[in-house]
Amino acid sequence: MKTALIAAMMIAVVLDVILLGYAVTRQDRTRALSFTIFSAAIFLYALGYLFELMSFTAESAMTALKLENIGIPLVAPFFMLTCITLYQPQLYRRWMPVVFVAYGVAIAMCAVFNDTHHLYYTIAEMRKENGDYYMFLGKGPFYVVQQTVSILFLITTYIVLFSAYSKDNKNNRKKMNFIIIGSMIPFAANIMNFSGLFPMGVDPTPMAMTLGVILFSIDLIRYRPLDLISYATSNAVYTMSDAFVALDLEGGFMFANRSAKCLFPSLHDLRENELIEKIEGWPPELDSGAGEGRVTFVRVAPDSDTVSTYSANVSSIVGLRNQTVGWSIVIQDITDTMGLMQQLEELATLDPLTGIFNRRSFTELVCRDLAKGERQDMNQVLIMYDLDHFKNVNDQHGHQAGDYVLCSVVDIVRSQLRSYDIFARYGGEEFVIFTSIADLRRPFELPERLRNAIAGATIRYEGIHIPVTASFGVVTIPAGTDFNDALRAVDGAMYKAKAEGRNRVAYGQIVPRQKKR
Repeated sequence: MKTALIAAMMIAVVLDVILLGYAVTRQDRTRALSFTIFSAAIFLYALGYLFELMSFTAESAMTALKLENIGIPLVAPFFMLTCITLYQPQLYRRWMPVVFVAYGVAIAMCAVFNDTHHLYYTIAEMRKENGDYYMFLGKGPFYVVQQTVSILFLITTYIVLFSAYSKDNKNNRKKMNFIIIGSMIPFAANIMNFSGLFPMGVDPTPMAMTLGVILFSIDLIRYRPLDLISYATSNAVYTMSDAFVALDLEGGFMFANRSAKCLFPSLHDLRENELIEKIEGWPPELDSGAGEGRVTFVRVAPDSDTVSTYSANVSSIVGLRNQTVGWSIVIQDITDTMGLMQQLEELATLDPLTGIFNRRSFTELVCRDLAKGERQDMNQVLIMYDLDHFKNVNDQHGHQAGDYVLCSVVDIVRSQLRSYDIFARYGGEEFVIFTSIADLRRPFELPERLRNAIAGATIRYEGIHIPVTASFGVVTIPAGTDFNDALRAVDGAMYKAKAEGRNRVAYGQIVPRQKKR
């Protein structure tokens, strides 16, 4: 009989090693931790019992018992914790693993140092039974406490399991069948052993537990509850719309998702650990020495010459010892975002009707250039014009015609200006120009040319000719002039041109406003 038990326990130990290996390779943190400690406890229990069966002296048998009792106290608590994390995660508390390990260590120490107090085993001696040697144990108070606590943990586990079972749908119940049946086998064996229903010296619990764990493992392997998060994470990374690339510390290729391979087709042919810079089109901004941070790069599609803008976020991959082991790169197409930002910027800086600068932008740009002109001793001029009798255009032809006239005049003026001249709509039919001239003795030259161009233009709206003229004011701006003083002077000059008969240019003189004391 003992030989059969040893053979059965050898098989059980091998199965427990496989189970422990499976548990260690799971990556879902809390659930994997609970299941790993549970598997390790079963392995120690089964291995210790195997050594006990193979012992022929009380000393070696006691050593084996000590190994058993390192695992025994942890089995029931961490089986319960595994079931909680799988089926009732709302019951999980962070202190549970710590308390359960502390309890297991305390009970294990009682068994390990039993020789000094005999409170765990009152008797521990080898006896011969039917020609084989077995270890006969007297159950002390600590042993009774441990067994009672284990039964309470198991009862609590069944409450958790059956509570989840009763609330779940048919499909989820199917997933729990093997776990429930598998957990009942060692529970029944433990009760029978504790009640003395088995022959002296024979403990069926380790084998029953291994059988139960096999059923338990069938459920875990079949439905993969311990892999769900890692599978979900991997699937999410692989299928996400942003490109994802993982590199080692030297920039060697490790992984790329589907979007990254679409963005860089040569990734399909890149072998693991090859430098990422080898692939065609890899941006130099993301070379192996780039380090952490966010970079933006532009890429031209080889097949369509389409220009796209991308934002790449480079982050370090941190290993188990909190050291950097590689780099993760998430690349996002921000072409539409950049286009939207450009549109918003244009809305904030440009006049929506004419497409030239608005008043706020003009003020900012001119104040900047005034300071620049002062440093470089530039001759600067401010021009303002207003369309003559523009209200009559709106009244006679409608506001759409008025808008068409405004835009037409803007096109005429813009064609006469240089690229660095600042042109803006200041309000209604008033427009301003800020420019520099080589000779301060000829400030009328540009506004006079613009006046003639507007007056000589033929503007037709829906077949109707609409004659247009404009009145111009112009001032030269001495160094150190306040912009508001220049603006007040050019506005006065423009109204002077209107007062003198319109369709003419009037020169204004800047008079600095006296500051209040």
